[in-house]
Amino acid sequence: MRLFPILRAALSGCLLGGILAIVPAHADASGDATPSPMEQRIIARHLMSIRNPDERAAIRAQGTAWLMTTYLCQDAARPVVVRLGGSAHRFFLQDARPDSQIVVSAALVQGRGQFLHAALPMRWTAFTWACHLDPGTGRVLRFEVRQGADVPPGP
Repeated sequence: MRLFPILRAALSGCLLGGILAIVPAHADASGDATPSPMEQRIIARHLMSIRNPDERAAIRAQGTAWLMTTYLCQDAARPVVVRLGGSAHRFFLQDARPDSQIVVSAALVQGRGQFLHAALPMRWTAFTWACHLDPGTGRVLRFEVRQGADVPPGP
């Protein structure tokens, strides 16, 4: 029975190592900046809630910008999109073009997206966005949207 505590300790060490490996600790291939330690913990918590390891690996492979956008910024985007007349459930913080999401720093993620109008079915509007984060807490300070895909978001 002494083997059980040893096995438990070994598994916890593996789990901790697995959590730390979930979020890249360096810039990824697209030149994205690194999330802060708190942002990494928030993303890791979301990823660890995905029970299927294959699904978790596929989501992790989406890259730093996608992970930050999805797990840190998306909820803050919803009320802004709704104020612009968009559907609360039909908006995307990316488009089909390359580099539609960019991590400028741990405090700023920018991108292009589109939303479906709530009152006008089948009408999509392109926009650019900026998600301003507090790297210490991982919380969104402000989420800005400008309509028109080629308009850069605010500073």
